[in-house]
Amino acid sequence: MIRILLVNTGSNVLVMLVKLAITFVMTPIFVFNLGKYDYGLWEMVMAIVGYMGILDLGLRPAISRFAARHLAEKDETALQSVYMSAFAFMAIVGVLLFSFFFLWGYWFSGSVAPQGEPHQKYTLFLILIGAYLLISFPGYVAESYLEGFQKYYLKNNITIVNSIIGSTLLYIYISPENGLVLLAGINAVGLTIKYLLFMWILSRPAYGAIRAQPANFSWVRLHELIIFGFKSFIQGIASRVENATDVLVIGFLMGPAMVPFYSIPANLTQHIRSLGWTLTHAFMPLFSGLSAKEENETIRQVFLMSSRYVVSILFAMGTGVIILGVPFISIWLDPEFGEKAELIIVFLVIFTIFPFINPFASRYLTAINKHGIFAKLTPMAALLNITLSLILVHPFGLEGVAFASVVPGLIFVPIYLRYTCQSLNLPVREYLVSAVLPGMIPAGIMAAILLGIDYVWVYDSYLVIISGALSSSLGWLAGFWLLVLNREERDYIGEQVSRRLGRN
Repeated sequence: MIRILLVNTGSNVLVMLVKLAITFVMTPIFVFNLGKYDYGLWEMVMAIVGYMGILDLGLRPAISRFAARHLAEKDETALQSVYMSAFAFMAIVGVLLFSFFFLWGYWFSGSVAPQGEPHQKYTLFLILIGAYLLISFPGYVAESYLEGFQKYYLKNNITIVNSIIGSTLLYIYISPENGLVLLAGINAVGLTIKYLLFMWILSRPAYGAIRAQPANFSWVRLHELIIFGFKSFIQGIASRVENATDVLVIGFLMGPAMVPFYSIPANLTQHIRSLGWTLTHAFMPLFSGLSAKEENETIRQVFLMSSRYVVSILFAMGTGVIILGVPFISIWLDPEFGEKAELIIVFLVIFTIFPFINPFASRYLTAINKHGIFAKLTPMAALLNITLSLILVHPFGLEGVAFASVVPGLIFVPIYLRYTCQSLNLPVREYLVSAVLPGMIPAGIMAAILLGIDYVWVYDSYLVIISGALSSSLGWLAGFWLLVLNREERDYIGEQVSRRLGRN
C-alpha cells in the first residue's frame, strides 16, 4: 500500500513540477505575444471553461470511486457497465458544449473582440475551445478509471510528454499574430491525443479490456453515478465560483486588460493548491478500497500521518510565496506586476493555505459517501465570496477582490474540520496537535532564513532568490526531519535509504 501511494503521489508531484517549469518559461512568452487584452481574455475564457466542467454532474470523482470499489470487489461486469454508462453521458455533454462554442464563435465572436478589430481570429478561437471540450468530457471517463485503478504514474507519464511537446511547439511557432489561436489549437490537439491514448490503454487486456460498448450501457448504473456524484456536483459548482469568479468579476467590471495583474499572482498561488490536490489525489480510491474492507483503523492512521506531511509541506510553500512572490514576479515579468501583487499575494496565500489544514477531508468523505456537507455549505461560501467581491471591487480594486476570497474560508473550514474528525472518531484537538501544529515551526524557521537573506542581500535577482529558496528549504527540511517525523518514521526512512545504497 505504501509503495503504491509513494509511486502515485510521486508521479503526481512530478507532473506538477513539469507544469511549473513550463509555466515559468511560457508565461512571459504568452503575455508578450498575446498582449494584455488577449491574455486576459484567455484567462476569462478558461474560467468559463472551468465552469463548464460542472456539467459532468460530479461524475468524475464518482467514476473513480466506483472503479476502485468494483476493482476491489473483482466485479468485471460492473466495471464495464459503469464505464459505458458514464462515457455515453459525457459524450453527449461534450457534443452540447461544442455546439455552444461553435455557435458563439460563428454568430457572436464580436462579443469578445476588441472594438473595431476583425472577428475572424476570435471566431476560430472559440470553435477550438469547443473542440477542446468535445474530447475532454468522454476523456474524463478514461482518466478517472486510470485513477480508480491507481495507475496515476501511467497517465502522468503521458501527460508529461504531451505537455512538453505542446509547449515546445508553442515556444517555436507562437507570434503576436497567431498567439491566441495557436494556444487554443495546440491545447485541443494535445488533449485529443492524450485522451485517445488513455482509452486505448484501458482497452488492453492487462488493464481489464475496458471499452465503450453500447451493450454495457445501463440506466441503473448511470442513475447510481449521478445520485452519488450530485453532492460533488454541488460542491464543484461552488468551488468553481469561489476559485474562478474573481477573474470574471475583474474582467467584466475593470476590463480584460486588468485581469493579468490579478491572474499572475493568482496563478502563482494556484501552484500551492495544485500541489495540495496532487499530494492528496491518490488517496480517494485508497480510502474507498479500505472502506469497502472496513479497515477503519488503517484509514485513521493513514489520514493522520499523511495530513501531517501535507500540511507541513504546504505551510512551507505558502511561506516561500509570501516572501519571494513579489520580487520573483517583478524580475520574471515586469516591476509593474510585482507592485500590484504585494497585498494580493498575501490574501491569496491565506485563501489557498487555510483549507489545507484539513487536506484529506474531501478525499476521505467522498470515499465513504459522506461528502454531502460540501454540497450544503460550499454554495454558501461561494455566494459570500462573489457578493463580497462585487461589493469590494470598486472601492478597493484588485485587493478587495482578493480579500473577499479569504473571508468564507475563515467561517467554513473549521466546520469541515469538525465534521471530518467526527467521521473519523477523532477529537479535533488531537488532530490539530498531531497534524497541524508540527508543521508551524519548520515554516517559521524557513521564514526567518528568508527574511535574514533579504535583509543582507535583497531579492533583486534570480540568483539571490534561488539562494534564498535553497537555504530556507534546507532549514525547513531539518525542522521537518526533527519535528514533523517521529522516531519510527525517521528509522523507516533511514532503513530504506541504507537498503537502496546497499543494493547499489
